[in-house]
Amino acid sequence: ESGQKPNAASGGLIRELMHPNNSGSIHGVRFSADGTKLIAGGYPGGVVVVWDVASGKQLVKIETGQGYRGSAEYFFVSPDWQTVFVSQYTRKLERIEVDGTPMTRWEYDGEVRAWDLATGKLSRTYKHSPPRGIIWMQLSPDGTMFVTVEQLSGVAQREIKASATHWDVKTGRQLSFGAKLQPYGVFSHDSRMFAQTTSDDVGYTRTLKVFDVPAGKEKWSVAVKEQCAWVNFAGFSPDGRLVAVNHRVFDKPMQWDGEQSRFKLLDAATGREIADLAGEKNATFTSARFAPNGRTLVALNWHTPMQARAVDHTRKLYFFRLADKQPPQTLILGAVTKGQWFVCRDPAFRPDSKWLAVITQLIPDAGAENPDPLNIPPARVHLIDVASGAIRETLTCPPGFATCACFSPDGRTLATS
Repeated sequence: ESGQKPNAASGGLIRELMHPNNSGSIHGVRFSADGTKLIAGGYPGGVVVVWDVASGKQLVKIETGQGYRGSAEYFFVSPDWQTVFVSQYTRKLERIEVDGTPMTRWEYDGEVRAWDLATGKLSRTYKHSPPRGIIWMQLSPDGTMFVTVEQLSGVAQREIKASATHWDVKTGRQLSFGAKLQPYGVFSHDSRMFAQTTSDDVGYTRTLKVFDVPAGKEKWSVAVKEQCAWVNFAGFSPDGRLVAVNHRVFDKPMQWDGEQSRFKLLDAATGREIADLAGEKNATFTSARFAPNGRTLVALNWHTPMQARAVDHTRKLYFFRLADKQPPQTLILGAVTKGQWFVCRDPAFRPDSKWLAVITQLIPDAGAENPDPLNIPPARVHLIDVASGAIRETLTCPPGFATCACFSPDGRTLATS
């Protein structure tokens, strides 16, 4: 319909693995530790599939249940590739009045399900008593525990109560992490620390917290002084000494079109600020990744839909060299004008830390809810030399909306969805 001639995919394309969910999108693509298998999950269809890399044969299909969750990265694989964990929840609401005040009665149910990755059969469930609606989960890197954020049944005028729970995978033992903890916390690479934030009733961040996971206790807590701030932990360094934080402060309460963002490094042992790495006006930092060798931290900038429609802007990739105190190196991935979206997906490091893959795609903002992928420019995969911060090659993807990329353990193969 656009009159554009379809672009051929770049050479070196080995094969396409077709997911049985033909509606929605594919997320969570990753290789097994030996590089022989590949896994991906359809969203919101909830079907997780494992393929044999050499033959492209589908090995296992697991129907985990359809539905929207706290994140499209909704399934988690144990390090030994024997178990897949998926959370799910349901909710019912009823409008009522209490002493003349409009209220809502919320009823939640949910659980975490564990599936045998070899057989595709359900092997275990983890559930609160009384039930809670699990809106988010995160499996520890060593696979021995996971953290959930859940909503509690009850009557409320505006916001329902939320809490967080730590679970022992083997025993199912639960340990409460407290109330008002926000989703999207992060584990340290050795699984001994977990970082999460708390919020007030409106949703602004109030404190940063790091927990000592083996002890089941809070390690430190730092208050957020600004009243209109969203703060989130971006990730721990591989050695566990540093934690990256994105600090967003909005100009006015409950308005999101004006903000100042700072990207910072904290001491993971104490919460002390070590470095203020960079700032953005009316934009924020996202998709932060530490290189496997711990020497480089990268992050993308991002504009909210309201900000993106209001001004022309560029999408940038920041390189923070952690061994020095120099300003970050930036790589402009694309310039966007009104009427277009410039999508950047999470960066993916090659295991040796020498290369980085970033997917970009230009999508016309034509107002169509479900545009035909044949009528938009194909996604591009930029292969970037980490040492120089320069693009060395750009691959053209087959038609479709690209979602993620992942290197094989030996670094010789790149999978994209």
